[in-house]
Amino acid sequence: MIGNMDTLAQHIDAVTEHYLRRTAGELDNYPRGVTPREEVWSAGNVSLLRFEGPESQQGTPLLIVPSLINRWYILDATEETSFIREFSQQRPTFLIDWGYPGEEAGHLPLSHYYHRSIKRAVRQIARITGVSKVDIMGYCIGGTMAYAFSCLEPDMVDHLVLLTAPIDFSDAGIFATYADHFPTEEFSVSMDTMPGWLLAFSFQFVQPMGLYQKTKMFKDKFENKSFMKLYNAMERWIADPVSFPGKAYYQLLTELYKQNLLTQGKLTTGDGLLVDPAARRSKALILNAGKDHIAPLGTTALPAADKAPAREVTIPSGHIGITTGRNGKEACKTALDFIMN
Repeated sequence: MIGNMDTLAQHIDAVTEHYLRRTAGELDNYPRGVTPREEVWSAGNVSLLRFEGPESQQGTPLLIVPSLINRWYILDATEETSFIREFSQQRPTFLIDWGYPGEEAGHLPLSHYYHRSIKRAVRQIARITGVSKVDIMGYCIGGTMAYAFSCLEPDMVDHLVLLTAPIDFSDAGIFATYADHFPTEEFSVSMDTMPGWLLAFSFQFVQPMGLYQKTKMFKDKFENKSFMKLYNAMERWIADPVSFPGKAYYQLLTELYKQNLLTQGKLTTGDGLLVDPAARRSKALILNAGKDHIAPLGTTALPAADKAPAREVTIPSGHIGITTGRNGKEACKTALDFIMN
């Protein structure tokens, strides 16, 4: 049995190398994000992007808050899968690009991102559009941060879409185990960032058979041009890791994963402000994925103290598949219908 597996693995490796070399030349200039955009504001590593759309755009501007862990263009990977392309046809659409934080950002608390940076972005959007309140969609940890912001600044948020966003970390699955065993104290005194390449490896360790399954899928589908287009776009995204600022990463693991302060209403910003779930007033959509191992369904529940309007829609997909997989269009339409009403 082991010999047969070795033979299959060698065959897959050979096929993969041959066809990756062939397609790399065809798709090597494929963009990181397909929707035309411009940078309208920046501060340090953080910038605010505005996406091109028709002049007929109306309504409340949408601000997208991506995760700090990966690059934002997973939401704009190809024309066929792009959430941003669909949103920007209907609403003025903006996105916070967290950039590539280095050692200079190591001292910044997590609240620098979920409060100060988002607030500055909303103010810039207000200056550009003349509208003081925005809709926000946050993806993954970006959704966690968007939720915290909606509690801190309830008057600035109208609709809130939480796309596979962990909020309640009381039973966070395998990543809770990771957080429990990660040497957080040693990390906090020895490193200014959590290197992007190391973060990428940690995700591979969580699903050790993932690389094999992905490679086998490549072998089975490499002659499908639409598959190869998305596959190359995804591989480029995966190969573009982002380092996580040290203090913010320490607080993510300790204050959220280990202590679950957000759900308990005990999370505070670096300035001492309480992130109170009872203060949220926005209309919320919890858009989660039924096969999500990164943000399991239980983690997407809102705190008991949060009594503001909220509804939940579960998509039969995984954490990444909800953005680029076969059910991505359903997820995108669900989010768009919500913010349009």
